[in-house]
Amino acid sequence: MAVFARGVSPGRVKTRLIPLLGPRGAAEFHAALVSDTVRKVSALSHSASRYFFLAGGEYPPSLSGYRQARQRGANLGERLERAFWKLFRRHRVVVVIGTDSPALRPLVIQQAFRELRFCDAVLGPAPDGGYYLIGLSRREHKEMRGIFRGVRWGSALAFRDTLECFLRRGLICSILEPCADVDRPEDFRKLERSLARHGAARRAAPAVWRFAKQFRRKSSRAPHRGRAATASRIVGLKPVLIP
Repeated sequence: MAVFARGVSPGRVKTRLIPLLGPRGAAEFHAALVSDTVRKVSALSHSASRYFFLAGGEYPPSLSGYRQARQRGANLGERLERAFWKLFRRHRVVVVIGTDSPALRPLVIQQAFRELRFCDAVLGPAPDGGYYLIGLSRREHKEMRGIFRGVRWGSALAFRDTLECFLRRGLICSILEPCADVDRPEDFRKLERSLARHGAARRAAPAVWRFAKQFRRKSSRAPHRGRAATASRIVGLKPVLIP
């Protein structure tokens, strides 16, 4: 079980949310997403080994029980391929998730492992055309080399391209339920409404819920300063990971 994450760096993470949250607010939100993802994976009932692959920045402090590694490669496809091969040296199946989907349920992660008992690959699609989860069973090197070549990363075609890459290689792929990423202001607004209405959403993402509450409270107190300026002061000037 591996988590792919970026370091907490204001102005370099969650950039599409900066108009709403500001650079530091976007970084604080990213830190909350990472914290909730780490907590969620740590609470899984199965005994899979846990890995945390970081791109830039410092490792978060709450990584007890995780083996740490750096992402290597020119693009996401290369980084994923190298991570899979690193983990295939020790494990028969590997599941990788990102940190952008606070609604992701632990049961879905467990389902991914179950699917890999019978399938070669598993994908969890996001409504924006990407995916929040990818899993593979161990393959021969000749079948894996360049497996993500041609995928248009960061586009609405990433999921489709990846699925086509798998099918061209004869892999049997299982598709999980959709789960939304939170990348744009409209995504954040939708998340706010879901957190306010549903206790299950708050329990699934407690750090994100704290951030959203503070953002709403600070915004309502400073209506003339702009939300981006307000968000940068929610937790303080230095981004922190919420344990």
